[in-house]
Amino acid sequence: MGFAMRMQINNEIIKKDSYRDIYIDGRKHGFEFEVQLAYYRGHYLSDIELLEVCADGEKIPQEAVTFELNGKEMPIYKLNYAMTEFWSQVVPARIRVIKKDGLPAGEHELELKLMLRIPYMQLGPDHNFMPLDSGDRVRVTVE
Repeated sequence: MGFAMRMQINNEIIKKDSYRDIYIDGRKHGFEFEVQLAYYRGHYLSDIELLEVCADGEKIPQEAVTFELNGKEMPIYKLNYAMTEFWSQVVPARIRVIKKDGLPAGEHELELKLMLRIPYMQLGPDHNFMPLDSGDRVRVTVE
């Protein structure tokens, strides 16, 4: 992809204060954080072309990441089929990552690669649509 539209309407796409460790049976098994769209309009989840999470430069496997919106949690591969689930610009979504032992105490870099297609901005006759970069990178402190 050679270009992408970028509009950061919000101060934060990844909400740094929303970072939380996930515990299962008293042991740390991952983390979660909230994200908000960086566009003035909402999108259907099926418009998400790419969603990747990296922690300290390490790409998290897709099968270890889930996306939750309006109380509905789904694996990343199912977003393509969520044609009726609308993500409003003002409603944060929750990203959950299952990672053995989570992230250790200290400062870490979280990166979200989030690309959407804008279905009302067709580029040419081949059903290509304007890409929207809604990704972000932040530093979080894990205690």
